[in-house]
Amino acid sequence: MLADKNLLVLSHTYNSFVKDPVEVMAKDFNKIYVLVRLHPLAELGNIIPLPFFKRRAKYSRRYSIDLTDKPDNVEIFTVPFFYLPFKNIYLKAGKRHARKAIKVIEKNNLKFDIIHAHFAWSSGYAGVKVKEKYKKPLVVTGHGYDIYKLPSRSERFKNEIVKVFNSADQVLTVSEKNNEHLKGMGVNNVKVFPNGYTTNLFYFKEQKPCRKKLGLPIDKKIMITIGNLEPYKGYEYLVKALDIVREKNPNFLCLHIGAGSLEGQIKGMVSERGLGEYITFLGRIPHNELVDYFGASDFFVSSSLAEGNPTVMFESLGCGKPFIGTKVGGVPEIISSQEYGLLCDSGNEEALAENILNALDKDWNTKKILSYAEEFSWENICKNIEGVYKNLL
Repeated sequence: MLADKNLLVLSHTYNSFVKDPVEVMAKDFNKIYVLVRLHPLAELGNIIPLPFFKRRAKYSRRYSIDLTDKPDNVEIFTVPFFYLPFKNIYLKAGKRHARKAIKVIEKNNLKFDIIHAHFAWSSGYAGVKVKEKYKKPLVVTGHGYDIYKLPSRSERFKNEIVKVFNSADQVLTVSEKNNEHLKGMGVNNVKVFPNGYTTNLFYFKEQKPCRKKLGLPIDKKIMITIGNLEPYKGYEYLVKALDIVREKNPNFLCLHIGAGSLEGQIKGMVSERGLGEYITFLGRIPHNELVDYFGASDFFVSSSLAEGNPTVMFESLGCGKPFIGTKVGGVPEIISSQEYGLLCDSGNEEALAENILNALDKDWNTKKILSYAEEFSWENICKNIEGVYKNLL
């Protein structure tokens, strides 16, 4: 039913939880067009080392568009426009996004049968305007930031976002917690499909060969953490927790993958506490190279203060690694048993340290984790998403 159809995707990025399902579904569509919002200001984040600009570097083309192994029938178009990211001023981004997206559609004569927008603002708003102009069904996925943080800015912002969700033919979200919050906002047409992982990128690998390949010690426990060095990731609590862990069990190494505006601050904390030999910062690493780091590790650790439903959690499980993290967003819905990981309240370094110590000593059942992870493969999640499309066509 979809083989002769074209899908239009509106998003802020083309990587991770957008790229992966698009490329899984590509085999079932004639064409998939992805319109990626870009902000010229973000490009300065790769040049100017000031926090204001560095925070936006993750939205630059370099980091927000990953064309690795892109199927031939997936075409990426950029939608560049300037907007100010401050509070209610960001409301203006919706109209600008919509105008620019429609220009791209018209300039390239894009023909499509259904629209899928990721995040209610500003892609969702643009999706509503594209729906109205071209009379095509619209699916909007709310991930987290657009469900919690943006609506809390003002009543006006909340009303605009609720209007976007209620204008969609179907709303998707990634956790039951998100769903309950959406219901409280007056949004009811919601289906819950969690994020997932790509099985040809994330899978079990033997630990010793991975460590030898990466030049990592064989005789230490290794934990891995992946994320932007930004306030909501709570990395200051992870540093404090590892300081506690070091006093009780010093035979570990923590690998951090990522970058961000707090890089100097977090590295400063590590240096001040004498943790340099316990925490290694690897910077950004391509998505398709992460499997070796998961393979080399014993478990994943997260200190996030806020999340929707992090794809890295599913990637960790898909590699057979337990997830040691915090009770934020949809995480407790997935890490529903201590067989798959250990969770604690966010912002609590003592509790996080206790869970890390327990994880270091625990004999994890890799086969059980891998078996559980199978239900979260993008192949399985995308069957449900395609079912939504079919019902709307």
